[in-house]
Amino acid sequence: MRAALDLGTNSLRLLVAKVTSQGLEPLRKEVRVVRLGQGVDAAGKLSPAAMERTLSALEELAALIPPGVPVAAFATSAVRDAKNGQEFASLVEERLGIPLEILSGAREAELSFAGAVWSLRHLRLPEPIAVVDVGGGSTEIYTGLAGGELLGGGSSQVGAVRMLERFITAHPLRSQEQEAMEEEIRRILAPLAEQNRAHEPKALIAVGGTATSLAAIMQNLEQYSDEKVTGFAFSLAQLGETYKQLGGLTLQERGRIPSLQAGREDVIVSGAAILAAAAELLGVGKLHVSAWDLLYARLALPVD
Repeated sequence: MRAALDLGTNSLRLLVAKVTSQGLEPLRKEVRVVRLGQGVDAAGKLSPAAMERTLSALEELAALIPPGVPVAAFATSAVRDAKNGQEFASLVEERLGIPLEILSGAREAELSFAGAVWSLRHLRLPEPIAVVDVGGGSTEIYTGLAGGELLGGGSSQVGAVRMLERFITAHPLRSQEQEAMEEEIRRILAPLAEQNRAHEPKALIAVGGTATSLAAIMQNLEQYSDEKVTGFAFSLAQLGETYKQLGGLTLQERGRIPSLQAGREDVIVSGAAILAAAAELLGVGKLHVSAWDLLYARLALPVD
């Protein structure tokens, strides 16, 4: 049995699982929306309030891990970009006794790819396969083969929280702000998408909270389920329509969507905009979704 803690820009996740010869058997998964990266895009550092609420949530989740179970804790864009990221990592180790690994953008992309292709191997998707992971602070795209061989890709500084804070001031979205956000997303993502297009991906897998939330919303699920979103597929046109519908809702109206996790009401629209732009720039008209991302891939690796 092993445990992993993923400190993302928007959410904090815990996964406890058994590692078997067939892969992973998840035993417990918990998610807390803590918005660790709030204000990082503008200030360049983690705020004391964001660090404290994340540390409190970490202590809560760490208490759910059975005694003696090895734990891997890692952080992504917000901590990676923040000037005080190492300071925060030291606070995590001091409070929890768990070292915090700060993943590079490339390593984050590699792990997301590994988790995604493993989870959907039964679909025998045409190769090469591109995997896009829309996070709060960054978006990773990697292209490779079903067996795990990577052909190319990396990370781009466009994330759902980052774009939300930079452009959006009202819900429903204001058309001028929405258009400016979409233009910036495409500008930043274009080089990374072009790099991946050079490998001519034939299939696209989307991972991360944006993709899984959208898959749950499109299925009208009464309650979010990893099992029901993993393997679900939708077209770029369906994604565009859902993005348009969500953008026209108030935060309160989005909050009444049963499968949308509390705390994602504002960020889901910027995340959907990024995912739609990524698919369009990659030239792939259909997306498959997986809840198995870097959290699952990291857990499958040996832990000291």
